[in-house]
Amino acid sequence: MNQQMNEAVRVAVQIQTDRLHDSHQRENDEFLRTIDDNMKRIIKEQSVNAQLEAEVLTRSSHLSRTSYAIAADLSEMELKKILIEKMEGNKSIQRS
Repeated sequence: MNQQMNEAVRVAVQIQTDRLHDSHQRENDEFLRTIDDNMKRIIKEQSVNAQLEAEVLTRSSHLSRTSYAIAADLSEMELKKILIEKMEGNKSIQRS
């Protein structure tokens, strides 16, 4: 009878141990899925941020070049205007 009691206790302990193990394994699996999902989301966000940063830098660079080109064109036009005014002034002096 003592042998049967010991066996019954051993079986009960083993069943409880298996249940706890299964429960912890499910929790661990869920935790790992959550970590995996979070890592995927973070990597995706970093990729999107890098693409946006590259686009902003490209546009900013383009705008800077465009602004520089506009400023250069304006300077050239102002110089031409000054040159024309000087030439017209010289013509007036020569006529006098």
